[in-house]
Amino acid sequence: MNQQLKKLAVLLVSKKKDHTCLPYMQQIRNQFPQHTYLIDDDYKNEPVDLVITIGGDGTILHASRMFQQIQTPPFVTFGKGTLGFMCMYSLRDQYEVLKSLQSPYNIELKKRIQGSLNGQYVYTALNDFFITKGNSIHVVCLDIYVNDMFVTQARGDGLIISTPTGSTAYCLSAGGPLIQNRVPCIALVPICPLSLSFRPLILPLDVKISIKMNANSRGEGVVICDGQVQYDFKRNDCFDITPSQNDVRFVVSPGHQDLDWVIKLQRMLNWNSRFQQPRD
Repeated sequence: MNQQLKKLAVLLVSKKKDHTCLPYMQQIRNQFPQHTYLIDDDYKNEPVDLVITIGGDGTILHASRMFQQIQTPPFVTFGKGTLGFMCMYSLRDQYEVLKSLQSPYNIELKKRIQGSLNGQYVYTALNDFFITKGNSIHVVCLDIYVNDMFVTQARGDGLIISTPTGSTAYCLSAGGPLIQNRVPCIALVPICPLSLSFRPLILPLDVKISIKMNANSRGEGVVICDGQVQYDFKRNDCFDITPSQNDVRFVVSPGHQDLDWVIKLQRMLNWNSRFQQPRD
């Protein structure tokens, strides 16, 4: 690590309530004592040069939440969670990874989308917005507009509006497509629709999507943002989704972005694996 990098202000973000992360955080601090370290629980919007996460995808979403309407510092992400599809590095390699950091970093940009409820900005999401009926026993009736043009009405348990990054999360569980990170698009995925013909829809990233709760909807619901926060979504409310100009910047190994994505599909999701009967 060069002398310039030794003077960085680093934000450490770890998996919540997992005390086994603490030794790894201490190891990082001991390796590079000249850094200025900030812990996520004490972070007060101070200037940060680098973000290091230890956990899974939820930890990364938590870190992204700290930088809402601003460009994020570079993220160095170490996996120690349930899945960790967004994590770029293994914890066993943390010393070598941090030791080899060179500025300018090799960066992979992950697009975010921002949401406004009734004209008021509420959140910038890395994964998705999820509009759901919540605790209601009734289905919700959602009117979908693209660039202010009515497209269709979704009746069911809800709707997912996902980025390519979020396509391997709740979007995938709901039957949505797998989308490579560099494809500039947004996925609309219905949750248990009352229609056999409502299939996931892929739209360009630069459109404005508006979801309105129909005045005659029997149920009301909530908008869940990246699984981090939620807002009530009532009849006649409107939720607008537009592309954010503030991407999340991930530090990655040179030349491995596309290859790593395919490997993760195979190893983490067992994509296209065949079921085989055990042999005697």
